Amino acid sequence: MSVLPWFTPIYQHLTGRLLASKLHHGLLLTGPAGIGKDLLAGELAKTLLCRQVDEMGYCGQCHSCQVFEAGTHPDFISLVSEKQLGVDKVREGITSLSATAQFSGNKVLMIPEADKMTESAANALLKTLEEPTPNTFLLLITDRPQQLLATIISRCEKHVLARPSSEMALQWLQQQGVHDATEALLHAYSDAPLDLKAALEQGDGLSYREYADGLDNLLAGQVDAVTLATQWQDSAGRVVGWLQQFARAQYTETLQTEHFHLFEACSQVQRTLLNPGVNKIMLLSSLLAEVKRPVKP
Repeated sequence: MSVLPWFTPIYQHLTGRLLASKLHHGLLLTGPAGIGKDLLAGELAKTLLCRQVDEMGYCGQCHSCQVFEAGTHPDFISLVSEKQLGVDKVREGITSLSATAQFSGNKVLMIPEADKMTESAANALLKTLEEPTPNTFLLLITDRPQQLLATIISRCEKHVLARPSSEMALQWLQQQGVHDATEALLHAYSDAPLDLKAALEQGDGLSYREYADGLDNLLAGQVDAVTLATQWQDSAGRVVGWLQQFARAQYTETLQTEHFHLFEACSQVQRTLLNPGVNKIMLLSSLLAEVKRPVKP
């Protein structure tokens, strides 16, 4: 069993309800990015398809489990799209659910980024949520539930998943071979251990250490905001997230309204960055100028 330790309670709870035939057919898993919602959904899908599931979860030994692990289970459909998830792809998934299960068990449709569904795609899925075929389960995952249609949310059983504690996250990172993670670094990645693990292992883009050094140089007057913004534009989203954590920590410590305003400005810039063609240098430099501005006594 490879359920992330901070998800063990919810996994065991849902497994128990499955065994009692009381599990809702539509599950919506929401929560912050980088905490492993997709991994939990995958474990749940494997459990739903297992032919020998018990109170501990899937067996890992039956043919269904082995085929699922190989990525070729005929009764499991995962709808993934780099951009928007269109109605045709959703209808294909629904059609697959309508067929008889090839393993004579359950069928599972998973949508890892449900907020990417177009309105027509969401409406096509709605009928299946309202009138599911027998032995069918739908797993919807999103970081942004506010982007979903209210009707989709109302037809699902919603589970809001929280970030793990720092202690649990750091212990898990150690077990994964990530030995240079610290609590401060974890906070810089919004307490999202999977994001931190990926960043440390991949080593691509701006690292937190480079960001921290640059911020120190900015505050010391050794570099200006525009220069840093130009250097960091390719990692704009990451930088804004770190600046938001910086603002939150400073506001918690000082209760200065300037830090609260910086936090709000970061939230606005995060939303703006979702739009194509935005001037990332201008957005970053304005935030960095706010960091450099002296705090009123």
